[in-house]
Amino acid sequence: MNQRVRIFLGLCAAVLLCAAAFATTPVVTVTSPANHATVSAPAHFVATASSPSCSKGISAIRIYSAPGVSAYTVSGGSLNGYISLANGTYNTVVQAWDNCGGVGKADVTITVNAQSAPAGFLYVTNSNWIPGGANNINNVTGYTIVAGGNGALAQTLQGEVNTNIFPMSVATDKGGYRLYVGDWESGDVYAYYIYGNNGYIYPVPGAPFAMNRSVTDVAVAPSGHLVFAALNEGASGDGVAVLEVESNGSLVPATGSPFATEIGPRALIVDPSGKYLYVADDSGYLEAFEISSSGYLTPLAGSPYTMTGGGECGVLPNDIIDPVGTRLYTADRGDNSVSGYDIGSAGVPTQIAGSPWSAEGGCVGGINQSNFNPESLTIDGTGKFLYGLNGEALTISIFSINQSTGALTWIKDTPNTSVGATGPIRTDPTGNYLYAFGWYGGIDVYKINHTTGDLTASPSSPIPLPPNGNAYAASFAVAPAQ
Repeated sequence: MNQRVRIFLGLCAAVLLCAAAFATTPVVTVTSPANHATVSAPAHFVATASSPSCSKGISAIRIYSAPGVSAYTVSGGSLNGYISLANGTYNTVVQAWDNCGGVGKADVTITVNAQSAPAGFLYVTNSNWIPGGANNINNVTGYTIVAGGNGALAQTLQGEVNTNIFPMSVATDKGGYRLYVGDWESGDVYAYYIYGNNGYIYPVPGAPFAMNRSVTDVAVAPSGHLVFAALNEGASGDGVAVLEVESNGSLVPATGSPFATEIGPRALIVDPSGKYLYVADDSGYLEAFEISSSGYLTPLAGSPYTMTGGGECGVLPNDIIDPVGTRLYTADRGDNSVSGYDIGSAGVPTQIAGSPWSAEGGCVGGINQSNFNPESLTIDGTGKFLYGLNGEALTISIFSINQSTGALTWIKDTPNTSVGATGPIRTDPTGNYLYAFGWYGGIDVYKINHTTGDLTASPSSPIPLPPNGNAYAASFAVAPAQ
């Protein structure tokens, strides 16, 4: 061996020894489930990771349910989540990465022998549609609401289900038997059956159903026999399509559909009795229709109603909710306010005294000056508190609701969190937990205090969305357990 080779090998050995001396290896500790445990699915995993030799800390923790099969990933050094697994034995791996290049793992073998009954389901629409794009993503992801899991979610084993182009809105019927997706770019409504045992969805015969206009919202009558779609091109000819549900789940236009509205129908809701439809328009109107048994829409007296406020920024209602059939509220993102209306015996909305309730800042020179900017609303299960998702401030505003008048009183905003974007926020079927999209691309879960209205993050929050290219999670809907 010549001298040059000896020197080269010596240098290589030195480099390897140095690398070994300074390498970091995260320590992964799994507290649930125990190794060789027998569990019910969704399986609950709780783990932490640390890397004493890496001052930069832990980058991420991931559960592998099988070699190369990523089931759950979170940023940071703490994981508390659920994964769906079929019955069987799994050699799972919980692996962590630190920010110094180190990798550590823990092996956990478990046997799944039962499937827990779901507490409901949550469905997220995803899209990264780009005109002419070769790898566009348009789909729905389903999650099980874990019974007894503090509002936790576990992605179903079905994976992503295709929609048409740019799914912008989604709704379920009252019983949780059907799912309806409004596709904005392709201008149609996609209808699916929901399988109550596992949350899987399958297209009904004939889906998708062409609306021939961009769909910005969908809603379902309490009976489940009528579906409504907001047709919105921001131009003359906008309106609402009414679709009758056939015995096989397919959709056919009701007589007279579509029905004309003002320009820009953005959000719609059917009252709990199924007698009235309310539509919030981007052009600053609230519209009310009586719904016949066949789905024919007749405007109520005085409809459309001009929404107050707005100024240069406009009212721009982005969401509308009707908790009990006696009042409705709109999220007026342009006006930084929430409007409230009493619903009379004939269905006619009358603005509640003090409405709209605005945040400071307002509109100056056509530019929104406030961080309130409510994009979506929801109400807790007791009907005592209203929550507004603030797209600009990445916070949630908490209001108390006067039970006699329906007037709102601002309590506080949550500290700046990861929530934001365009919403929506919704509660689980019990009204005890609140779900909100996180700005980072996950789902935040909060437990609602029904005495104070406070929100406390669930132990499993945030719920990571699955890797989906650069897809944008546009909306979600919560379905009750069947």
